[in-house]
Amino acid sequence: MDRNRIKMIAAALSGVAVLALGFLLGVQPQLSSASAAAEQRTSIETQNEGLRATLAQLVAENDQLSTLTTDRDARRASVPDAADMPELIRQLDGMADAAGVPVTSFTTADAVSYEMPASAAAPVADAATTDGAEPAEGADADADATAPTEAAAPTAPTTFTDPAVTPANFSTIAVTVDIEGSYDQALDFVDRLQKGSRLFLVTTITSTESGDSGGEESDAAAPDAQTWTVGGLVFVMQDGDATPADGDATTTAPTQAEGTDEGTDTTASGR
Repeated sequence: MDRNRIKMIAAALSGVAVLALGFLLGVQPQLSSASAAAEQRTSIETQNEGLRATLAQLVAENDQLSTLTTDRDARRASVPDAADMPELIRQLDGMADAAGVPVTSFTTADAVSYEMPASAAAPVADAATTDGAEPAEGADADADATAPTEAAAPTAPTTFTDPAVTPANFSTIAVTVDIEGSYDQALDFVDRLQKGSRLFLVTTITSTESGDSGGEESDAAAPDAQTWTVGGLVFVMQDGDATPADGDATTTAPTQAEGTDEGTDTTASGR
């Protein structure tokens, strides 16, 4: 073989080897780095999209912050963390003035811890009366067979409660308010009472004729002035699980403020 041809073949092989080594040592690492950078870029873009969505949600929630704060304050005012009877009396005074009725008596009782209601179970029929009971002597077996069976008693619905409400942090206070006015005025006062800033659960409403000493109940629709007794409950919700200290939820003894026509005593409405 010609010597020059051998040199050319050797040179060609050397060039191929150099190209291969250059690709492996120079180009391949760069391609791997570029591929890794592209994958990292895709991952970062995905994270950025998630962060943009989170940021948009935070901006939207921040725009609603004032509304949420107002709603929170209203809820705290409806069920405060203390009894605050003076503030309740001021609210009753404003409602009575708006309804055009005087408050003649205001009474509160001691706070009572909340009791978790138990779901009533469906009554179970006595097996002795349904199975194995012998018919009475002389009874007709055919008549007993055709007699209609009693309808099953209805099942009480299951009671659902919030686990955050416990006897340790939630209590009720019984409140009684006496007012004098007409039927329409009493309805107006009760409506304002139920829609006030302090949550007031009305449980009883009774009326008597003004000036009657016997206390006989009168017709609720009578147009003349009557004495109306409105009873109900207000609530106290403390933060945490600490048991309310004595006197925190309400006064330690029932409190009553009554007035006379001469105004010699203090009334709930200040009249």
